[in-house]
Amino acid sequence: MYTPTLNLIIEIFMVLLWLTLLVLIIVLIACIIYRYRQLQVARSRIRLLEALDIEKDKLFTVIGHDLNNFVNMGHAGLQLYRSGNLSVEDQQLILDGIEEKFYTSSVTLQSLLNWGKSLFKGIAINPNTFNSTELINAELGLAGATTRGKGIKVVNSLPVNLPVYADLDHFKFIVRNLISNAVKFSRTDGTITINTSGESQEGFVVMEVTDSGVGMSLEKLQQVFFPFGASTEGTAKEKGNGIGLMLGREYARQNGGELWAESQDGKGTTFYLALRTHQHQLNFAHHSRR
Repeated sequence: MYTPTLNLIIEIFMVLLWLTLLVLIIVLIACIIYRYRQLQVARSRIRLLEALDIEKDKLFTVIGHDLNNFVNMGHAGLQLYRSGNLSVEDQQLILDGIEEKFYTSSVTLQSLLNWGKSLFKGIAINPNTFNSTELINAELGLAGATTRGKGIKVVNSLPVNLPVYADLDHFKFIVRNLISNAVKFSRTDGTITINTSGESQEGFVVMEVTDSGVGMSLEKLQQVFFPFGASTEGTAKEKGNGIGLMLGREYARQNGGELWAESQDGKGTTFYLALRTHQHQLNFAHHSRR
């Protein structure tokens, strides 16, 4: 019968010992890596919470500023209106001013609310086909007091029927912010032009909103879609926060399109909105069924 020698037993023991140590080292390294990753995740969450806290403070500051301006102006305007010391023309000016402030404040607050909703719930999309021209005309009607207040001429050269395939609420939001932005940076007696662009591709329609306002430098143009950046006052000292344009671009992309801008300092700005057409959706559905 074979009996293992002492040396063989020692060798086997040493091999098992080294294997055990190797396993322990691997487990230890795995634990260190796991803990390190947990620490990284914790640090990321802390940074995210700190960033959200900063954004929250900015959010409440903007909301408070806009609501305070609207309430103060509205209250003062109504007091003057009820005083009975104003002419019919002055009364109309006050009403137009309140309506203008209401429109600009509603655009800002809607942007903030939509932005907050997107942070907590994500962006929900419900696309349909609709006539974009009708909706743009409706938004221009809502902005009428604002454009009249600055003597701005609006030239709408869109075709009577311009169907697009997108989320209706998203489209309204984008257009409202583009119009509000064009009014904000237009000079008194300036012009805003809305038209389709020659850059349209098959299956897409590109609309452009052009103002003859103050324009932007290349540096500002590169930051125009970032929220809470260095805000530029409008020609009538209007304030802004950048959320509307940032969220508008995100909405455009979620709908399969894009939003971008071109500008020259002192010579105005053009925003381009590209969206899918109804025919694009029909072609996509046809290929999906094949």
